[in-house]
Amino acid sequence: MAPPAGGWSTLLGSLSQDLPCPAPGMPKELASMIDCAAMKKVAGATSFIPRQIVAATLPRYVDLDERGLSGPVKDQQQVGACAGFAVSSVLDNVARRSQRGDVSSPLHVFTTYTGNGLETIRGRPMTAETVWPYDPSRACRFARDGSQVGSCGSYYGVSPGSAWSDPGLMNERARADASGFVRIDQFEELAEGTDPNQMAALLADGESIWVALRFYRPAWQSPEVERTGYLPYYPPESAGENHAVVLEGYRVGPYGREFVFKNSWGQGWGRNGRAIIPESMLRTHMNWGYRIRATLSSTPTDGGSPPGNAGNGLCIPGLACLPAPGNASWPSTSTGTWQLPMNPSVLQGLPVPRGF
Repeated sequence: MAPPAGGWSTLLGSLSQDLPCPAPGMPKELASMIDCAAMKKVAGATSFIPRQIVAATLPRYVDLDERGLSGPVKDQQQVGACAGFAVSSVLDNVARRSQRGDVSSPLHVFTTYTGNGLETIRGRPMTAETVWPYDPSRACRFARDGSQVGSCGSYYGVSPGSAWSDPGLMNERARADASGFVRIDQFEELAEGTDPNQMAALLADGESIWVALRFYRPAWQSPEVERTGYLPYYPPESAGENHAVVLEGYRVGPYGREFVFKNSWGQGWGRNGRAIIPESMLRTHMNWGYRIRATLSSTPTDGGSPPGNAGNGLCIPGLACLPAPGNASWPSTSTGTWQLPMNPSVLQGLPVPRGF
């Protein structure tokens, strides 16, 4: 089948809630790279309510990893599961904001929404990685959307979708369903064109953010990402499908503000699994994002407290942590004015985030 007018990227970029994903006739090698949940908005999501922000009071440097508010870098491998991995990383952040070291299971997240949409996981407790560790061949066997017609089956030697008729794998999933530690209550949509100051304020409060970026594979797989730590620029019109990642910080560089994001391609990608995207590029390449509201169970699954400075306010490398602002508790209020409880000039000249 010939590509549609404008190419596959144009068609992918125009997918709506009502169109099939992957598109009929799409080449298998392209379909295998797509997580259809990253291509469609979450049904029933509420709109994020912007806060009144005094931009000059926002810190110049935020790194959730250095503050102990980021979980481990994960690797989806040859399965189109970026949307679920990004959700899983946000849930790790939720745990660390409560001074807990739980690591959520991306396999459980993926098997809950595959073939449907991210709205499927809302209200359903998700389990920990220790309960159901990620196995790409298992994920492929559960796959019911883009990966089902793609290459994960041939890569891992399994039949995509076959898990749903396998009693053993379904028992594993039932055990995960019965041992959840965190429940997503709501997705708050950050629409395309959201003021980056709103995202910066959430990050400064300690919250990571799920975002869908317009994706151009040659740029993302370029050696420049590892060499420089930056995602190379590519025109938005060259991109098509979305790729979900997690914003985990920002800094003010010589050319303006830059955001730090975590990918789901393992620690070998970029700088220890993370990279930088300039604010100007984030504005043009972000299709939408989500602030994810979630509730933890009373009992940790992994035990202990996370490393670093979780639970504190702003942590400056080489200096002590400041107390958290009064309105920065989890979940932080959606209205009011975000204020940094110190003179922002103290933050001038801070080092770049760890690994960059």
